[in-house]
Amino acid sequence: MITLIRRLSIPLLLLLAALTACGNDTNATVSAAGSDAGPSDETSMAGSVLDSVIESGTIRIGVRNDNPPMSFIDEDGEWVGFDLELAQAVADQIGAEAELVPVDGTTRISFLDSGQVDISVASMNHTRSRDEAIDFSITYFWDNQSFLVRTDSYSSIDELFGQRVAANAGSSVIDSWNSYVADAGGDPSTIVEFDDKLAAMQALRDGAVEGYSEDNITLLALAAGDPSLTLLPGGHNPVQFGIGVPENDSEWRDTINLALQEVWKDGSYQELYDRWFVNDTKIIDLPLGGEMEIWG
Repeated sequence: MITLIRRLSIPLLLLLAALTACGNDTNATVSAAGSDAGPSDETSMAGSVLDSVIESGTIRIGVRNDNPPMSFIDEDGEWVGFDLELAQAVADQIGAEAELVPVDGTTRISFLDSGQVDISVASMNHTRSRDEAIDFSITYFWDNQSFLVRTDSYSSIDELFGQRVAANAGSSVIDSWNSYVADAGGDPSTIVEFDDKLAAMQALRDGAVEGYSEDNITLLALAAGDPSLTLLPGGHNPVQFGIGVPENDSEWRDTINLALQEVWKDGSYQELYDRWFVNDTKIIDLPLGGEMEIWG
């Protein structure tokens, strides 16, 4: 079980506070990553999220609770998942309390924009359209997006051209599938958007839609133990999850990137990944699909 709000060690936080104080004394901007480039004019005027984290000792982290096995409520009523544990590990590296805030497919972005959370660790694919609203960390998870269908109904995602299919509201699936179909010269699909994954699953089982597209890892978890549903091979959209951060705050983004790299370098990431996706404790079998960017 994860303790949702806990006091963590603070060496890195104290170091960042010292760097920030030094920067204030010299009227210069000091990046947590040691970058030569400072933040944008907007960030310089408003201050970095890092300043408020240093002052409060708390990071408000947007995390989903409806997206197994990444972050969800288990049968014991506990909030668990790979994203949730990674969020805790990032907070641990920075040395602040992790205050977890529930978000969904749309609020994971809007809460960042409105300042209700400091980061979103919420199974968020880094896309160009999303990058117009927020910024992203380096990639921390690799997957693809395909379709879950009723067993023996379809054998290829191309057979779903022109069909009525389901997607989560706000999902990158929607633009990706429309683009994939258009590039292939297929008939456009009617996409039914759902706020509730279980409702989308029920619509698929009932025949109200012919397929349900989402990250493969999520589809496999939702369909686990149900032989009436099958995940189609391949995919239409490679997935690269990043941590969402407020736009135009390079100091805070670099802080998160460095914390992620430390989680990778000290072996914590591999331990988390193996527990959720490789070892006997796994919910879904998903070999690691990439390697984190590490700065020299």
